[in-house]
Amino acid sequence: MRSVPPPPPPPPQTRFGRYEIVDRIAVGGMAEVFRARETRAVGEPRVVVIKRMLPHVAAEESGLLMFREEARLGAQVAHPNVVELLEVDSADGHPYLALEYVPGCDLWRLSRWLVREGRALGVELSVFVLLELLAGLEAVHEAVDELGHPLGIVHQDVSPSNVLLSVHGDVKLGDFGIAKAAVARALPGVSGRAKGKLGYLAPEQVTGGSATRATDVFAAAVMGAELLIGRPLFAGGSELAILLAIRDANVRPLLDAALPDPLKNALVSALARDPKQRPASAGLLSEKLRAFAPGPQSVLRRELAELVQRATGVEGEAERTPLVDAEPPLAAERTPLTRDLPSQTFEVELSSGRRLGPWRFATVVEAITTGRIGPEDLVSVDGGPMLPVGRDPWLARHLPMATLTPLTRDAALTTEPHVRRNFAGGGFIRAMAESAARRDTGLWLCEQGGVRKEVYVREGVPVFVGSNVAGELLGEHLVTRGVITRGELDSALAVLPRFEGRLGDTLVALELVDAVTLFRAIAEQVREKLLDLFLWESGTAELYRGAVMPAGGFPLDLDAWEILRSGVDRRLDAGLEEARFKGRMLDDLVRVPQLPSFVQEGGLPEELREVLAFAVTPRPLPELVDALAQPSDARRGYRAVTLALALDLVRWST
Repeated sequence: MRSVPPPPPPPPQTRFGRYEIVDRIAVGGMAEVFRARETRAVGEPRVVVIKRMLPHVAAEESGLLMFREEARLGAQVAHPNVVELLEVDSADGHPYLALEYVPGCDLWRLSRWLVREGRALGVELSVFVLLELLAGLEAVHEAVDELGHPLGIVHQDVSPSNVLLSVHGDVKLGDFGIAKAAVARALPGVSGRAKGKLGYLAPEQVTGGSATRATDVFAAAVMGAELLIGRPLFAGGSELAILLAIRDANVRPLLDAALPDPLKNALVSALARDPKQRPASAGLLSEKLRAFAPGPQSVLRRELAELVQRATGVEGEAERTPLVDAEPPLAAERTPLTRDLPSQTFEVELSSGRRLGPWRFATVVEAITTGRIGPEDLVSVDGGPMLPVGRDPWLARHLPMATLTPLTRDAALTTEPHVRRNFAGGGFIRAMAESAARRDTGLWLCEQGGVRKEVYVREGVPVFVGSNVAGELLGEHLVTRGVITRGELDSALAVLPRFEGRLGDTLVALELVDAVTLFRAIAEQVREKLLDLFLWESGTAELYRGAVMPAGGFPLDLDAWEILRSGVDRRLDAGLEEARFKGRMLDDLVRVPQLPSFVQEGGLPEELREVLAFAVTPRPLPELVDALAQPSDARRGYRAVTLALALDLVRWST
């Protein structure tokens, strides 16, 4: 999992070619950054920034390829709003870049200073900074190679620490270390994983989609919004909560701000969840914003310069600005969070009188989640009084909804279910399809023997899945997928009480996994728990309308019909739909005379509308399947017919 720590750094270097090192600004995962003086034949020595590959990175071919690509990209972009690449060279066999030095601070540092001072940039100056940034971004996006061919650069890390502000009022975009160009996509060993700062990722970076120009435009708009509202746009109690807000493009803080509507609308358009709905370029967003910074540029630049000088406390030659963020020490170098954690033991007394324990907190949580311990069972902490699990807020939050008594569970579960479906013969297909068509909100309680799953739907879309299957717990899923090791999981479970029993937050806090990787892994895990239900061939599913997702649950971001397609595909792959078609290959299918009451044709997916259109007159199964097939999706026909039969939209004519 975690990479082997690099070897110790070599003795401090004093020169890189003709550059004399003044001091080291920062060290990151791939490079170290220095401030240096270049002695020139005429005039005063020039201050530059030296960015050198760390030796252990330079020893890897993929690291060298990325470094060369960064140099290549930087050499093709010449613009006053982009940090200039001055030279590419090597010293003692180690490649380095000589970059323009920007005396001042980065936007992150200025923003922090403004908050401490209780100041704000104001609309004009905020928009001015954003316009300058967008001008640099447009230059990056429009860069071409020596032959005039577009490079297709996507920066991917447009964030406040990469926006440099000079004491002269300049705004410059820096650090192409993770920029992605069309020519870089073929480089072996180079990862395209999103590495941007957490609060400035775009929704597609959070969910694992492709980064495009629109990704950079989104990040720039986030910074513009934050300058205007004076606080983070995407906030939450944890990093996972921030990522959820980004995924859903929840820009409520901007919408609630006292700003001109046209200005808010321009930024909101750039913060659209769908990249295709954002302005097509940084330049187009600039056009929408230009009217809000009407003052002379020289005046606005002077105002910015004065603020930067005050923020850095230096007039003329200001505090140095790192171009690479320093990374936290490796896990082996950190002080374990377990060292000063008081030891807690739990004793359990079941309603049968059987006593269990002593257990760790994590063991108790697993027993509650999987149903071995119920709400009325008693738990004692460190020899204290025995209290029902349902009365302990930290423990009760892990109780499945279906185990709770009418006094403590959701009121919607105190009544008889509104709908009941059997799993035999693919009954869950119908259950989910009906919910999608009716746009149900509530809980599908699914049980098969001792296995129970809870599927919450909102407006017909599955948003959360709970399970009492030990193998489907988050920790086991992460170990199985190789996201963390068994030892790392044990370390996290040991300190779980510090994070109110939230394993995800614990793993991120211990830096055993980064928040984006964990976010995607949780989304995959919950989706897999849902898709597994399509393979059940026995048991029942009961719908309780009005039940709401439990607090703290990880809400899915799904398309209900896409889940149904994936679920049907799994049944087809497993041979579970053979009985539906056995002996019917030459029989006709025809649309039913009266469609089910819950079906509104306008709400059905395209393939089901096509089934209804084709089956107005009886058609043999092979003919109907062929009519629905597509070159890119060979199984589309059988999938659509399976859905149509499960929903009673068509029937066999004989």
